[in-house]
Amino acid sequence: MPRKIDLYSFGDPGEFDKHNPIYLYEQKWAPEILFEIANANSYELTKYDIASKLDTSPVDLDDLLSNMEKIGMVTKKQNRYSVSFLVILEKDLPIIDNLTSSIAFRLSQKIMRYKQEIQNFASSIKCLDEFGYDRILYHVIGCDILDGTTFFEFSRRGILSISKPQYDHRDYILIGFEQNEVVSSASDKLLCSRNCKSAAGVDFASFGDSNGNRQDMFRFMRQVTSQLTDVTPNLSLNSSYIHILEQQNPHLTQVCAEIVTKVLCAEKSDSSFSDEEKDAAKFLEKLKYIEMDESGRVRITVPLFDADDVRAIDDISNYLIELIGTEVASEFSNLKGKIQGLSAVLHGVDEKEIANGLWHQVLGNINENLVRDGLFASPESIIGEGRYFQAIYIRKN
Repeated sequence: MPRKIDLYSFGDPGEFDKHNPIYLYEQKWAPEILFEIANANSYELTKYDIASKLDTSPVDLDDLLSNMEKIGMVTKKQNRYSVSFLVILEKDLPIIDNLTSSIAFRLSQKIMRYKQEIQNFASSIKCLDEFGYDRILYHVIGCDILDGTTFFEFSRRGILSISKPQYDHRDYILIGFEQNEVVSSASDKLLCSRNCKSAAGVDFASFGDSNGNRQDMFRFMRQVTSQLTDVTPNLSLNSSYIHILEQQNPHLTQVCAEIVTKVLCAEKSDSSFSDEEKDAAKFLEKLKYIEMDESGRVRITVPLFDADDVRAIDDISNYLIELIGTEVASEFSNLKGKIQGLSAVLHGVDEKEIANGLWHQVLGNINENLVRDGLFASPESIIGEGRYFQAIYIRKN
């Protein structure tokens, strides 16, 4: 059976069309093509070599390879292909694990030594009494800082890249993983994945591993869209409908945001909601961001961080980056010398783009360590969904 690549996009891949990397990835043969190219030497395989490995006709791959090349997923020289982004294969794991696990261990131990100082910074967060330090710090440190502000700060310091201008005015970085249990244990099951859908200054977020299909707003909407790609044999019709649906999703998110705002202000019951708002409230309830009792009273069931909490979160962020920043810069210096033999290095992928993917591995391992050490709450593993916690952020006064 042909081997495949799992693909993740970070940034703005744009409209879900033939210039979107995830759209192309979901076409027939795409995951297998990416594996074959990544697993070979740089610019080793021709279209005919790839077709032979996949036991198909080269003609079947023409359009897909052309579109992949057009948006820069792959590059071509003398009719031979190379991948242009970080792909982590099983044979890469010893190199990556040796580097990232040791860095993560040292950084998590350092964070634990300053547990009391960190909790002092978090003591003013308003939902602390309801959820406790471990759940609050899971979001604030694990998600908002390690998988958030550190990327911006380490980019500013030249340690890694967070931006890669792409075809059609899009901006995203791709990371691929060989699709097998060994690699997924080292990547999918790490606490290093943030999903967020936003409208009207309200973020509906979740943070956890990548091992499953979460019942959160971002993941649900993306799942529905991806399932429609080949829902009928008329691919252009499918694409047209997906375009319309993607214009409606922001409106639904907007209505959900307005519900949260109403509940926070005064309207704790759905009796004052419009029919559209009642439908949206049921949607939010199914996603477990809210609960409604028999009388229609609405209660937010996840940690909610508002604008007044931003100062505390910023204080923790500044403190932690000061705590670990110098060591991270040292560990990621001369990176290619520390990961010689990595497939992405052999394919000529930019060092700072590789550093982005490796930092995901480091922060995921740090989060696992901090769950184990009790600083963070431990999310339940739900069959088919993975491990994650949800939260809501109010980004405006």
